[in-house]
Amino acid sequence: MNLKILKVFNNNVALVLNDSNHEEIIMGKGVGFGKRENDMIQDSNVEKRFVLEDKTSLKAFQELLGRIDIEDIELASDIIQQGEQELDYTCSNSILLTLSDHISFMLKRAKEKTLFTTPLEWDIKMIYPKEFRYAQKAVESIRKQTGYDIPDQEAAFIALHFINAHYVGNDMQETLLSSKIIQHVIDIAKYHYGREFDETSFNFSRFITHIRYFIMRQIHNEASENDSSIINVIALKYPNDYKCAKKIKEFLEKTYQWNIGDDELLYLSLHLNRLSQ
Repeated sequence: MNLKILKVFNNNVALVLNDSNHEEIIMGKGVGFGKRENDMIQDSNVEKRFVLEDKTSLKAFQELLGRIDIEDIELASDIIQQGEQELDYTCSNSILLTLSDHISFMLKRAKEKTLFTTPLEWDIKMIYPKEFRYAQKAVESIRKQTGYDIPDQEAAFIALHFINAHYVGNDMQETLLSSKIIQHVIDIAKYHYGREFDETSFNFSRFITHIRYFIMRQIHNEASENDSSIINVIALKYPNDYKCAKKIKEFLEKTYQWNIGDDELLYLSLHLNRLSQ
């Protein structure tokens, strides 16, 4: 693919126009070296690319460049590229803007020895363990590259950016709401069964994944409200799990005014049954 140079930010970062007439931020060793506006380059040396889908994205990137160092953007790009490889999924392009901004502010706080914490740190670690583990590696990498004493608590913030860019369509408030609801659901289940769960188990991970996507369907009004002909069978076969599912259903309907159909209640009961084994 041929790329037309629109602006060179430094030797490793440039704004280009692709064959589809979309603007992209490209990064790679030497991609901007010796290049000028309107020069054509091949994409073989491009290590990471972020498509700017509209003028708003381009304006946001230009504003970002006005307040942070380009090196912070390169650092964010490296973290994103490695994260996508380790997590085995592709993030939305918006993560470059949000993570770069966060890293710049994080480094400023590190210089001033100002510590931020998030009350959701434990929730993130439990609900999104893969993202949290990778974020811990990213924190250690940033320490080595910058020489700053980055606090461990930053892992939760970095993990949130990956979660937001993959699971919930770029809405950070949605990410926070989802995490809060998942924790409420887990608390109800723990109280109902009267015990803790093995958070490292496959059944726990599968339960969290089910709840996560159930919440997304509810938030985006995509949930099924169909009645299920076998819900009564499940209620008889797994009465305790069905009772717990009903408690969760009643809490969510009362708190968030959701309409939860029998289909959702059925699958929730089955996942609870596996979780409670």
